[in-house]
Amino acid sequence: MIKRRIIMGLLALGTIGGFAAGFGSLACHGRERRERWKEEVAETCIRAAKNVDAEDRGGERPADDDDDDHHHHRGHR
Repeated sequence: MIKRRIIMGLLALGTIGGFAAGFGSLACHGRERRERWKEEVAETCIRAAKNVDAEDRGGERPADDDDDDHHHHRGHR
């Protein structure tokens, strides 16, 4: 009986520890996702401002800087 209680206690601790690690990981990845989104929004705003500026000058819109680095999203780990 004591052996069974020890095993059940260890399983419970492992479960709680696993959930805690999982939630911590989710919080960390959420911050990274928000930062990437903010960068993408900022780049879009800069591109739009450049286009408006070029149109105000009567010239053509500048070509978009389609850097592949900004359009690749990291997959799940």
